[in-house]
Amino acid sequence: MVDEPAVVRTAQATRRVARAAGLMAVATLLSRFLGLLREVATAAFFGATSAKGAFVIGYNIPFFIQRLLLSGTLSIVFIPTLSEYLAKGDDEEVHRISTTIFNLVVLLGVLMVLAGLALAPLLVTLSAPGFRWTDPDLIPLAVRLTRIMFGAMFFLALSGFAMGYLHAHQHFTAPALAPLLFNSVIIGGIFLLGPLLGVTGLAVSFLLGWALQFAVQVPAALRHGFRWRPSLELRHPAVREMARLSLPAMLGLAVVEVNAYVDRFFASFLPATPQVNYVAVLDYAYQVVQAPVSIFGISIATAVFPTLARHASLGDRVALREANSLGIRMVLFATMPLVGLFLAASKSMVRLIFERGAFAPESTAAVASAVVGYAVGLAAIASYYILTRTFYAQHDVLTPVKVGAAMIGVNAFLDVALMQVLGHTGIALATSLVAIANVGTLLWLLRRRWGAVDGRRIGQTLGKVTIASVALGVAAFSLLHGGGELVELGGLSGQVLRLFAAAAGGALAYLVACFLLRVEEVKMVFDLLRYRARPLR
Repeated sequence: MVDEPAVVRTAQATRRVARAAGLMAVATLLSRFLGLLREVATAAFFGATSAKGAFVIGYNIPFFIQRLLLSGTLSIVFIPTLSEYLAKGDDEEVHRISTTIFNLVVLLGVLMVLAGLALAPLLVTLSAPGFRWTDPDLIPLAVRLTRIMFGAMFFLALSGFAMGYLHAHQHFTAPALAPLLFNSVIIGGIFLLGPLLGVTGLAVSFLLGWALQFAVQVPAALRHGFRWRPSLELRHPAVREMARLSLPAMLGLAVVEVNAYVDRFFASFLPATPQVNYVAVLDYAYQVVQAPVSIFGISIATAVFPTLARHASLGDRVALREANSLGIRMVLFATMPLVGLFLAASKSMVRLIFERGAFAPESTAAVASAVVGYAVGLAAIASYYILTRTFYAQHDVLTPVKVGAAMIGVNAFLDVALMQVLGHTGIALATSLVAIANVGTLLWLLRRRWGAVDGRRIGQTLGKVTIASVALGVAAFSLLHGGGELVELGGLSGQVLRLFAAAAGGALAYLVACFLLRVEEVKMVFDLLRYRARPLR
């Protein structure tokens, strides 16, 4: 006999996730478009040169520390805890918890900035030791950029708090739209400050952008009941529980960031040329591949996380398993075709996006090669966000930490081994292989815990969309390289037309293949489009 309430509950949860994911995917798509323009402007001004390499180091050290101590940890432990109290309707407790956490973010943020200003020289040396041999003049520049970015991270931490608070209240609009302002500020800053301050102007623009990203979310937080008061209730049970969960959460985030650190560590030893610094090259390539991960993977994971947390708090393992499966299958359907497109057209895409101004053809070839390496693991990188949130919803942050810690050694080994053969592309490929191994291990552990992970449906979706993605890649490659006589490659309009034709033809081939293979996630996409216009509450 069918359990009607369970069926209705599952359908409602699916629609809610689809609506939230739809809104966030659209907003993230717009933000990513602006982010693309930001990267285009950055590439035109600074190329893949050593100055951009210094910025990558100066940005990532503070980002790693800030994400570890503040915004990343908040997104893991703050949302589930606040969601539990919201479900109980206890507004006073929600207010007490939120005020305490906000004040902690401010206090820790100030301490982080002060420590970063003092320790910047040591941090740069540890992060990119190869610069001492490949380009020692970069170290003072990287130190200066690091100090500016620590100030920027204070505002990013505040923005992370506001985003977590609003997500817990099932409000996704302001957090989804705030990055639009962030990217707009940086684009303007590049053109206004870049000619005056060089790459330092880029760092200042990031600081201003994150300050405004926080400010634009404040009105929505106030509408949802946030009120500041000078209190720090560290003995509150919820605050103590979050503190207990924060350490393993920090370790989990550290695992992800340390793998990226390891990649930059080894890339700093690769000899640079005037046009190609491999730290900068890997950063550009990862930005290209990360765009669909943010649009689909992170959007779906963020939207499904409150649902996962709710099912976990109720002990509903069946609903939890269904939500996890839904998230993974939607991610696979959305990201696998991008794998086919990246493999078929990486050089054409990189040339169209970046090759102008200071970004030379040598830079294009290096970045395109790295894009291929990263693209191999794109679907796994996106699925990781779903799986980790499934563990976090169950208040289990140790399992992803243990798995990720083991992967650090694997990543370092693969970096060294593949770098000897493939150079910087080997570093990118190592990242992909580690991502695939990580996701496979987490799924296996969930299966041991639950008895099943809906593996047949996930496997069927993966197999079908892989076949459809091969069709996409073949169609895109044929159109891209078979239209040379029809469109002149050297012109910008010709590049756009050929790439558009390849992408459109490949997308059509993908959808036709999905219909022929009866991929059920096609219907989910139409449901997402149907419900995205409905207001979120």
